[in-house]
Amino acid sequence: MLALHGGSPVVTESMIGAWPQVTDADRQAVLAAMDESTPWHWPMRVVQQLERDWAGYTGARHALAANSGTAALHMCIAACDIGPGDEVLVPADTFLASASCVLQVNAVPVFVDVDPVTYNIDPAQVEARITERTRAIVAVDLNGLPADYDALHAIARKHGLVVIEDGSQAHGATYHGRQVGALGDLAGCSLNGSKTLSALSEGGLFTTDNDEWRENAARVLMFGDEIKGKKREYNARMMGWNYRIHSLAAAFAGSQLSRLAEMTRIRQENGAYLSEALAGVPGIRTPVVPDDRTHVYFFYPMMVDAAAMGFPEHSDETVRRALKVALRAEGVPVDEWQPQPIPGQTLFQERRGYGKGCPWTCGPSPSRVQYHSSDYPVAEDICRRRLVLGGSVAGFGPPNGRDLMQRFGEAFRKVVVEHRSELAVLVKEEAG
Repeated sequence: MLALHGGSPVVTESMIGAWPQVTDADRQAVLAAMDESTPWHWPMRVVQQLERDWAGYTGARHALAANSGTAALHMCIAACDIGPGDEVLVPADTFLASASCVLQVNAVPVFVDVDPVTYNIDPAQVEARITERTRAIVAVDLNGLPADYDALHAIARKHGLVVIEDGSQAHGATYHGRQVGALGDLAGCSLNGSKTLSALSEGGLFTTDNDEWRENAARVLMFGDEIKGKKREYNARMMGWNYRIHSLAAAFAGSQLSRLAEMTRIRQENGAYLSEALAGVPGIRTPVVPDDRTHVYFFYPMMVDAAAMGFPEHSDETVRRALKVALRAEGVPVDEWQPQPIPGQTLFQERRGYGKGCPWTCGPSPSRVQYHSSDYPVAEDICRRRLVLGGSVAGFGPPNGRDLMQRFGEAFRKVVVEHRSELAVLVKEEAG
């Protein structure tokens, strides 16, 4: 009997270790940073150490720590002088910050459909979206899998564009052996508490090899001002914000970074274990990992196929809703994540922006860009069919291991295979 109907759940709350995993080393690092933080001064030693360590880990020449991934992405966009009248290509399926960072400099996001296998921006769709206004491509390493950077850089070089990496969900993953966080011309990564590299609260990391862009990003972070050596000039040279990271968040992230390689290994093993456990479950498509890159499973995305599951008369979306209800009752914390492509959100449908339609009405001439979710059929299909595991509530990192992944697999088999008749009733109820 399904747990939804009174049976025993396969997974209990005590079986899932919380993410991030906090160790005594993390606690000591935060306490040491607390002792160093008075009298207050800037920049903090622990912040500078995190920047050096992230640059060393990724192989980037320059790294800056910010107070969020959103801030780090804004720094990327602003650093390379994108502004009013410019357009930036963004994948249609991502988190809002991948696109809102473009709006923050009064530039216009232009969306591109995603690849149906990797779920990342589809290089084959990019060139059709390039206009004389296009300045950059935002490549998102969605779910924990890097985008196709060789193809994207080739297109960018051909058209004189900048590639900006949003690595917020993929710290520790690699593309052709190179680390996420330095795969674009500039990169922004989140250190949000749920991420594969966590500051426990909020934080972000910016990287680039370009000296001028590094200086511009530092000004955006610090009120438009500069700090040369240990002396602040108090002379704003451009628009800037207060994007400084908290020293305790930097200390926690730095401690976690020292274990990122081991945490990444465990994540990759867990993802492989779960894919193996789900291999015999019909109607569930597990993640595909191309040979030239690795996955770190910030999210473990699954696509629901109603017909393959044995419900051809019902939509994928209906079956997904029923499956979610049944699995959550079994203790598997699956969720749907983004319900629609980003261009379908009200922000882009109403185009209010900063008021009076900016940025679409700002710049040298009004933008003709329109936003219709139906223009992105792959992203729409993914949003209708996707279920995810991961984040902070079903972490694929330590202390979780193979036992938990096997439990997840057992729950799927119980719901989809062993008690299919009960699932069928639930599907009919969801269909109304």
